[in-house]
Amino acid sequence: MIRTSVIVAGLDGINRGLDVREPVAVDPGNLPSTEREARRIDALPSSLGEAIAHLNNNDVLKNALGSELAQGFIAVRQAQWEAMKDMDIEEEVKILLSRY
Repeated sequence: MIRTSVIVAGLDGINRGLDVREPVAVDPGNLPSTEREARRIDALPSSLGEAIAHLNNNDVLKNALGSELAQGFIAVRQAQWEAMKDMDIEEEVKILLSRY
């Protein structure tokens, strides 16, 4: 899924003629917000729920996955989010490590 996402995003950028920006050699999360804004670096989602919302709004990736796979993937992740959203991080990590 991750490889597919990266390839699809790259092809979308090529198809839309987007400019490749300067590489970032440090963790963007450690940059001051003003520098991230100036470099047009968007923050990653801070939760699975936020990531699901982004995916729901990303027609390019959903179309690349196909309707059935996209719907199934989102449904599974939504159920996972609902089950774990109120857990503390240690408990969440323990469950995820045992599954994956």
